[in-house]
Amino acid sequence: MSAWRTILITKPCRLSMKNLQFVYESRDEEIVTVPLEDITVIVLESNQASMSVALLSMCAEKNIALFTCDSYHMPNGLFTPFHQHSRLSQISHIQRDIKLPLKKQIWQKIITQKLTNQSQLLKYFKKDNFQVEVLVDKVKSGDSENLEALGARRYWGILFDDFTRDQKKGDPRNIALNYGYAILRGAVARSLVSYGLLPTFGVFHNSDLNAYNLADDMIEPLRPMVDMVVKKLEIEDELDVHLGISVKSALLNVLVMQMRLGSENITILNICDIMAHSFVKSIRLNSVGSLKLPSIV
Repeated sequence: MSAWRTILITKPCRLSMKNLQFVYESRDEEIVTVPLEDITVIVLESNQASMSVALLSMCAEKNIALFTCDSYHMPNGLFTPFHQHSRLSQISHIQRDIKLPLKKQIWQKIITQKLTNQSQLLKYFKKDNFQVEVLVDKVKSGDSENLEALGARRYWGILFDDFTRDQKKGDPRNIALNYGYAILRGAVARSLVSYGLLPTFGVFHNSDLNAYNLADDMIEPLRPMVDMVVKKLEIEDELDVHLGISVKSALLNVLVMQMRLGSENITILNICDIMAHSFVKSIRLNSVGSLKLPSIV
């Protein structure tokens, strides 16, 4: 069974390792232990949490994505394993030399699937999805007409009332979306690294200041799952600018929600691995047909 647990640290505590167990010690609570092999993500929200070097090293060995948070309790740093894959050099050279036509085909497939998933999510919430659905079959190589942006404008306007993505910084919906995307991005980066890929080198995103360009490419079809959770939280009137533990837990649990891949329903954590593996296969074979992307169940 693959790792699946996510751990959110919100209080002053000491974190250590004993007998391959994650050990949580807090002044006012009982000691908690969790097998390290069960953990996928640790989020350190409290700046008064201390961690042993042995635990930090084991996080790398067990491929656990470790997040730190800023003063607003938003993820701002990610610790991932270094040179874990035995064929890192070979794969990184192939990745570096991806030809432009294949990059454009991969991005076309990614955006087509993202628009499909956005359309399906609107349908899930009984919204009119035609304006987004009509774009799905029109995406060209490299998304040369930037239908992703057009689709986004239509999608956000339909999914939420009186909403502009990232413009209203005090909007709790944006705050929740950013939190969920950060966790999802870390899970994608974790999988890319575990398959010998360098997250720095993307197929579309290519900023010199971004260490996770490829993760920002591959996350796109998964984003609507975070949107789903945030929309449900809004409907249940649980959102405010200070994200509570229950809201953060719901966003962390996105990683164990299921999407459709082929004929199976699979958790997003496992889908991240499958996507990474299929990306390696695609660049090896120089064929976009090998790339596997999920749809909403």
